[in-house]
Amino acid sequence: IENLLMSFFRLGTLASLLSEPLVNGFTTAAACHVVVAQLKDVVGIRIDRHKGAFKIIYTLIDVTKGLTNTNLVNFSFCVGVIIFMTVCNEFIKPYLNQRCRFPLPGELIAVIGGTLISKFCHLHDDFNVELVGIIPKGLPSATLPRLNLIPLVAVDSIAIAIVTYSIIMSMGLTFAKKHGYEVRANQELFAMGLGNAVGSCFSCIPLACSLSRSVIQDQTGGVSQIASLVSATLVVVTLLWIGPFFSDLPRCVLAGVIIVALKPMFMQIKQLKKFSKQGKLEIFSWISTFLCVVLIDIDIGLLIGVCVSLLALYIKGLKPYYCLLGYMPESPGIYMDMNQHRNVMQVPQTCIFRYYGSLNFATSLFFRRALYSVVGLDKIKQKTKNNRNRKSSTTYVSVTENVKETNTLKFLILDFSMLGHIDVAGCSMLTDVSKELKTFGSRLLLSSPMDRVYDTLVHSMALSEGPFEIFPTLHDAVEYANAYRTV
Repeated sequence: IENLLMSFFRLGTLASLLSEPLVNGFTTAAACHVVVAQLKDVVGIRIDRHKGAFKIIYTLIDVTKGLTNTNLVNFSFCVGVIIFMTVCNEFIKPYLNQRCRFPLPGELIAVIGGTLISKFCHLHDDFNVELVGIIPKGLPSATLPRLNLIPLVAVDSIAIAIVTYSIIMSMGLTFAKKHGYEVRANQELFAMGLGNAVGSCFSCIPLACSLSRSVIQDQTGGVSQIASLVSATLVVVTLLWIGPFFSDLPRCVLAGVIIVALKPMFMQIKQLKKFSKQGKLEIFSWISTFLCVVLIDIDIGLLIGVCVSLLALYIKGLKPYYCLLGYMPESPGIYMDMNQHRNVMQVPQTCIFRYYGSLNFATSLFFRRALYSVVGLDKIKQKTKNNRNRKSSTTYVSVTENVKETNTLKFLILDFSMLGHIDVAGCSMLTDVSKELKTFGSRLLLSSPMDRVYDTLVHSMALSEGPFEIFPTLHDAVEYANAYRTV
């Protein structure tokens, strides 16, 4: 029900909170959980199943303690399956893919072959190799869920719905990026809700996605819903008729197939280099999500990862990029970032300030501090008081001569070409800056605003803010400043 309600209210947009570093770190950490869960079957020992926080650590401790009881036949069989699957995936499959479109079912060959070897060699009876065991036959009968339990499970079910949706979307986005298709978040919610509604009539657990099965299906060439339909059909056939055949399947065979299939998930670690180049917040999101999911648990780690992504988004929103612009001597109409280009020139008695992002109640204080810091308005104000009657030079000054050391600031031009949004609080802050500039003989000019930014500025002037001098292009504002100075 929760998934259907989330789909109805179009809450699929929550998937936008799953940033690429978060998804990458989460799926890699989830692969670690799957591998650790298979270790007991690899070495052939029995350990207690842990739940809750730090379960992966407790599992590793128990496996380490039980290594002295390793079943060598079980371990050797698992290593053989791992070698076979590695050869299939790395050599045989790429070779056959160049010659035929039908993928080699290496996983199916390993499962059937392992079952036959176990059956005819009596691995369980003679060597105590752990088997899958008896698979119950038949399907559960359909019954309506007990609606009187809803008040008791409502809160927990909301948490389950959010966690399962996040896991499904993380896996979906990973495979979507690999194969180049789009995942529709609200459609996924509706499918999950409908599947859970039908499954509740058959005593099914809530829908989620299996990392190991998803990776195996991807490696076997499944690229459409037909693959899932065939898989579901085989599950039904197994439950109804051929389940007893796979009761002799060694668990170490499944462990070997799963471990090899998870190789692409671990290879995602290579993208750490890309995230490190994107910025410190991206690499911090990846590392924090990975470590929290591995060391604590999947659900808690995912929650921490989302919080870290939101924090990174908040930091980026509050501290966007800003710079001073100068003109190229060869092309006076082109204005470029003075931090990135050495040959740009500073227009005398004029500062051009460009701001990237939004200007609203949350960022107005940062905008003002950045503006005063870069332009040096405090020092200019003090110098203007002491030298109010001094005439300014009318020649262009090189960028090496800092604007803070020029005689007097006559014009401050704000380039709003990269400003996506402004609210009334931002307009009020601009009014305060304009009034302060006028106290020591300078003027504020606004240039290149987008249509909606321009509409907000005009609307704010109707509410007694401003008035603002607005120019359609940055060059128009600079030409106006130059013409005004020479009069």
